[in-house]
Amino acid sequence: MTETLEHIRETNGVFIFKKKHPIMKRLRKGIPSPEIHGDKVWSSSYFIMDYLEQNPPEEGAQVMEIGSGWGLLSIYCARRYGAKVTAVDADEHVFPYLKVHAALNDVEIKTKQKRFEELKRKTLGKQDLIVGGDICFWDELVDPLYKVIKKACQEGVSRIIIADPGRSPFLKLAKKCEKKFGAELLDWAVEEPREAEGYLLVIKD
Repeated sequence: MTETLEHIRETNGVFIFKKKHPIMKRLRKGIPSPEIHGDKVWSSSYFIMDYLEQNPPEEGAQVMEIGSGWGLLSIYCARRYGAKVTAVDADEHVFPYLKVHAALNDVEIKTKQKRFEELKRKTLGKQDLIVGGDICFWDELVDPLYKVIKKACQEGVSRIIIADPGRSPFLKLAKKCEKKFGAELLDWAVEEPREAEGYLLVIKD
């Protein structure tokens, strides 16, 4: 048991399995590996967690994480704010990792296997907050993400937050959103769980 506990870390109130934990070892052996970079927790999720500590959603808010990967940001929102969270990812192979982390943190997260362009207006319009970290890493993702943001804004979503270390595709997206939606591009940095710097794209209703 002590050995097992050594392979769990905690950050922002969320427990995370380390790679050497027996559960993670079983997952890697038992299922296909995630295909779209969903093989770990990326730092931009921590930018959004840090921002939400200072600018929290309302208790019980409807939250959607797009490009969720392992869903640590989803789990944080559910655990910290009692949010009703839907995690969306194009790669079904990330969801077993999300589910074991949700169980570890004693929260329930709905999951949807969808590409950005498959997200419907009606679904987006039900959300109070849409978040996504490290999700604009290819040029071909700029247009689908922009369209998601446009639909969400038209449907009255109160706040959208996208985080990135500063890749060129993300900065292209940010420029379009600043022009069209009055978005803010904020420099951001965290020290925990590791030092990282990047940006937050924040769009408010």
